[in-house]
Amino acid sequence: MRRDTPLQLGPCDYNPRSIHHGSETRAEDRSSWSRIRAMKFLTTSALAMGLAFAVTSTPRAQAPGTCNRACLTGFADTYFKALTANTPAAVPLAPNAKITLNGKVVPLATAFWDSADRAVYRWDIVNDRLGDVASEAVVQNTDGSKTMYMVRMKVAAGKVTEVETIKANQGEADRLWGPDNLKEVSPALQLSIREAEQDSYYGLIAAAESYWRAFQTNGTKEYHPAALLPDARRFENGVQTTGMVRDGAFVSAADGFDSGRFLGRNLWDRRYPVVDTERGIVLSIVRFGLKDGMKSQSVATSNDRLVAEFFAVKKGMIQEIHAVLFNLPDAEPTGWAPEYGPRRGGN
Repeated sequence: MRRDTPLQLGPCDYNPRSIHHGSETRAEDRSSWSRIRAMKFLTTSALAMGLAFAVTSTPRAQAPGTCNRACLTGFADTYFKALTANTPAAVPLAPNAKITLNGKVVPLATAFWDSADRAVYRWDIVNDRLGDVASEAVVQNTDGSKTMYMVRMKVAAGKVTEVETIKANQGEADRLWGPDNLKEVSPALQLSIREAEQDSYYGLIAAAESYWRAFQTNGTKEYHPAALLPDARRFENGVQTTGMVRDGAFVSAADGFDSGRFLGRNLWDRRYPVVDTERGIVLSIVRFGLKDGMKSQSVATSNDRLVAEFFAVKKGMIQEIHAVLFNLPDAEPTGWAPEYGPRRGGN
């Protein structure tokens, strides 16, 4: 008999002595029934305690209200469907949700535009521990033109509490324009990394921060090289600027820093709002300005910009970079508090 099976009397348990014999036999029978009832009670109590333990030991990650990768990308799906249908009410916003478009606080309806037709290129990153999701996308418009787009959202209790967008059309980031080049999403941006080989949350931020530090110090005696793989590819509004051959020579991402090409640039107002450890990708949003008293070394970098930069990192080294850029004067706010880095002007 199984220990966890309540004891029950069957036909073989019938004892005629309990009927035909005297008080001694009846007392003995009463004692047997007491033992049976006690065993039933103990067995039932053990089962109840086991069930209680099973309920209380359920991992917190499975508690109602959590939002995993599929859940968070589902919010991104809903957002893009609403964007291309121009139905902002379809996005489940929290009552006090904060929304920005290129640094300006706006209603969600203002962040949408009538001509958005469909997303022809898109990929997402998430942090399910913090309820963060971000996407880079190319949106095709009804007139055939394309828009480079970044959206970042924070989700809590089934509602979107933050929406940050950077939207750039041709000419709004100078000559950096090539959304037609973005057709297939790179494997580096969509493959999960085996847990034992994943960089940590802060390790991913450190890799991205090394890039901004190289930008900030290039051309000076304080120059600190970035954690870049030799063949790291960089795309700016779809234009591939590194990791390829140009005029018969290979262009590496480190070349510009090593040669001091970006001397005087000020990478300020740095934030790291979405860190995806499973994919090894961190989103950094920064301001591209100039240090006080400095001039740009290139016409292509003469304007101040608001930039969303996605860094794909493998074992501490930057493998691929995707940036959505929009010209925004340093004097204009972004709507979000700075987290790290120098202040405006490089001070």
